[in-house]
Amino acid sequence: MPISYVYVIAFDREGRFLMVRHARRAWEMPGGKLEPGEDPEAGAVREFREETGYDVHSLAIIKREVEGFVYAGQVGEKLAIQPNLDEIAGVHFFYDLPSELSFPLVEYQEMLADARRLRKPG
Repeated sequence: MPISYVYVIAFDREGRFLMVRHARRAWEMPGGKLEPGEDPEAGAVREFREETGYDVHSLAIIKREVEGFVYAGQVGEKLAIQPNLDEIAGVHFFYDLPSELSFPLVEYQEMLADARRLRKPG
């Protein structure tokens, strides 16, 4: 099956990861659907920027799902981009997963552990 979506778990220099609070759900990792013909890594960067207002770099695939990729990366600089408030109600750095999540906790725990193993300090 072709890749149709991507998600990104990205860390800052302090080891915190960035999550977005979806306007109709709860906290989740930045990501979403690829545009027609879009390269998955380019789509991951685009979605991360659009949803968080931050750049992201040093991406590596940590999980291949049936129709998507989960990437780990590093948070870059703050951009002039502002998230669409109709979709994103908040953007926040966390050391630990928040209690209100859009998807089952076990999914986040597994992906976060894999991303932390790949993370380069600093």
